[in-house]
Amino acid sequence: MSARFIGKRDRTGLHALQEHLGHVSRVMTDTAYVGTDFELAELINDEILKETRAALEDLLTASNLSGHAGRMIASRSPFRGRIQDGNLGEYTDFILKDSGMVLGVCDWGYCLYRREHSACQGDDHGPNAVFRTQSACARCANFAVSERHRAVWEDRKVRNAQLLEHPALDRDSRKLAQERILECDRILRGLDGESDGVR
Repeated sequence: MSARFIGKRDRTGLHALQEHLGHVSRVMTDTAYVGTDFELAELINDEILKETRAALEDLLTASNLSGHAGRMIASRSPFRGRIQDGNLGEYTDFILKDSGMVLGVCDWGYCLYRREHSACQGDDHGPNAVFRTQSACARCANFAVSERHRAVWEDRKVRNAQLLEHPALDRDSRKLAQERILECDRILRGLDGESDGVR
């Protein structure tokens, strides 16, 4: 089942799956574990819909959001800071059915995907899984962060601060760690309801 999940949902793991299974080509892996499994495809699509709905409800009701798209939603959402109710459900249904919005969900935030603003160089189908990193997202106009992602950004800040304490750290790595700490600070300030200093 996990092999099929990689084949259908997280295609970034197909090459590793190919090697693990000893397949000669990725086409073999792709066909064998995606193929015509319509039941699995339906299951995955249901899970994607549930995940998207939960993310939308989180974005619409959050008291504070960070990231460019997060600030935009926070300023416009009629549900900000409210508990979930029937009106929220109807509004979420409307967005899911009629807006054509692509919502990317990851451990460090949400992507309200618009190709023309994509820092990860995504295509017509959504974000680019290869170039979608925390740093790329932090500077992207499509990015939103809610309270549920706070721990990821706090942990990233701590790890980079610890890296800066390493005496053998070269200048380029030091600069990169400092930049990452600044990204984390901006995101966390937004979650605290403060200006993140980005326009």
